[in-house]
Amino acid sequence: MSHARIEEVSDSDPDIDDPSDFLPQSDDVIIRAADQPSRSSSSSSSSSSKPSSSLPAPPGPNPTLFRPPPPTQAQQPDREAIKTYQCLYPVYFDSTRTKAQGRRVSSKLAVPNPLAFNLLMAARATLGDGSVHFALEPDKTHPKDWANPGRIRIQLFDRETHKPLHPQIKNKSHLYSLIGRWLKDHPTSKDDPLQLRIQGLPIPENFGKEEIPKPRGWKMGSILPVHSPAVSGGGVRDDFFKEAMEEIRQAQSSGQLPAGMPGGGGGGGGGMPDMSALQSMMSSMGGMGGMGGMGGMPGLGGGDMGGESSGAGRKKKDKRKG
Repeated sequence: MSHARIEEVSDSDPDIDDPSDFLPQSDDVIIRAADQPSRSSSSSSSSSSKPSSSLPAPPGPNPTLFRPPPPTQAQQPDREAIKTYQCLYPVYFDSTRTKAQGRRVSSKLAVPNPLAFNLLMAARATLGDGSVHFALEPDKTHPKDWANPGRIRIQLFDRETHKPLHPQIKNKSHLYSLIGRWLKDHPTSKDDPLQLRIQGLPIPENFGKEEIPKPRGWKMGSILPVHSPAVSGGGVRDDFFKEAMEEIRQAQSSGQLPAGMPGGGGGGGGGMPDMSALQSMMSSMGGMGGMGGMGGMPGLGGGDMGGESSGAGRKKKDKRKG
């Protein structure tokens, strides 16, 4: 007999990729194939000496549009050191956002459609002397910028002494200003998302050719990463109620809805959902609010109770007058 066991699951961040794996080999190259681990070159050279009848290599991890495959051990930096790095999200520099919506720089330094790849390029150009380390996390998303995943971490201060590591950058505000100026001088283009290549991540066929559907009431840029949920999932649809009713209709036609459910039609066949039954069910749920007031509130005879209470009040007034 099997017994249930409780396992502890770590809630720490996933492994961080080496940012050099996402940068082009030169500034002239815009699109290139994803870099393979460094040990792949040695393995390929050794495999060339083996006969062609050797077994094929096992397949890699399944590609996913929401989380890239974990890096190899050669690409994993020190996790404890990276946790102390400063986080920079694209929304910090988004000109379409207010300070309350996540922007952290002035409107003069904000730009439209900032991407994590642009932040990575800005960090490389601004902190290129090697005294400050930085890393890219393509799967991390700001809670107020769901459609634009990715962030970078920058080691701005020493872990032990807490002193600035860069001779000219003393605090985060100064760092934001330098990054914002670089983004101003290098606006985001439609080809920038294609420069961030993640191993095992396919590019949609019509990526960049069609406008990304923008859900009503949500803020999102017109240029998004390839692994954005708005790109891979087609965005959040506005007609979700219609889709829910369509699912009810399909469940009704297949006989999955029990009798008496909205759209069931008393066990009927494949007709349209009974909208009046659904509306009456929702109104009856709203009528339960009359239990709190009891006087003049709808539901549970609240009107009668209200009439009795008003009549009692009139009798008291008449007694006072007498």
